[in-house]
Amino acid sequence: MKSVKEKYIRDLKIVSGILIVLIFVLTLVLVDFISKKYVSDNYKRAYVEVVSTYDDFLLAKDVDGDSKYTIKTKDKYKVGDIVYVTYYKDIENPKAIELVMSKETKEDTTEVSIPVEETTTKVVEEVTTKATTKKQVETKNEDKNTTKNATNENVDSIVLNYVESVKTKLDNYSANESNKQTAKEYFCNIVDFIFYGGEIKGHTFDELSSSAKAKVVYYALIIDSKIDNKFPGYKDTLSDKYSDIKAKLIGKYIQVVEYVKTNEPELYEGLKRDFLLLKKSVGLTWNVVSSALKYVGGNIVSLAKEWYENFRG
Repeated sequence: MKSVKEKYIRDLKIVSGILIVLIFVLTLVLVDFISKKYVSDNYKRAYVEVVSTYDDFLLAKDVDGDSKYTIKTKDKYKVGDIVYVTYYKDIENPKAIELVMSKETKEDTTEVSIPVEETTTKVVEEVTTKATTKKQVETKNEDKNTTKNATNENVDSIVLNYVESVKTKLDNYSANESNKQTAKEYFCNIVDFIFYGGEIKGHTFDELSSSAKAKVVYYALIIDSKIDNKFPGYKDTLSDKYSDIKAKLIGKYIQVVEYVKTNEPELYEGLKRDFLLLKKSVGLTWNVVSSALKYVGGNIVSLAKEWYENFRG
């Protein structure tokens, strides 16, 4: 029989061996983690415009300068596309390439602004191509005389309370034709308020503070999403004036944020955070956001760079 001492020595060797293996494995994992973190922290990034395309690589130029690059990729891009390249040491061998703006979007400069039209008091008649009820939207001219003299803070509160109440009402709507029609009326009323000189409780969009303007547009996009979830394709029957309205609303939000960045910088970070919440709430994709940039005005490539960073969070 083995002595107690021999058994102890044997067990100690086994435990020591296991510990050595564990330490070795943990060391490898730690080294790998540190190495990857170092590489990740030292990734370089560049926005480039595609100049020529080939089977296994593309030629590109820096959007902010004259530098030109050869970039290996089998992904298919078009000449004129703006792409975002992530690489470690050499841009020729990128870690990732992401499309920021297609050639078509970049060149689409139509309708860069939305003309202000005289508001209509027959919103419902314009909502569908068929005859509908002529019930006037409840806020048209309501309390007009009693609220015109309200302070700016009160105007913000009055309008935001209305828009928030619409959002709450929609949460409780069942999916029937009557509610669908009423929901369209609410949405068109808010869109008219934002873009076409319409009034809510006797006030116009221009009377609002910058933060309230952004919040109204934010809620308009939330409301659109809620209606579309409950009544898919509801915008298909709206008049031409509401075409591409989701992109126009996103463009208006970005327009307000761009104004705030220069004139009211204390609001800027908050509105950017709200944009990320909006992205999650309504499922915004970069394709939709990039298509909205033509409605903002200014240098569309610069906007694409800035808002792609904002979109990535």
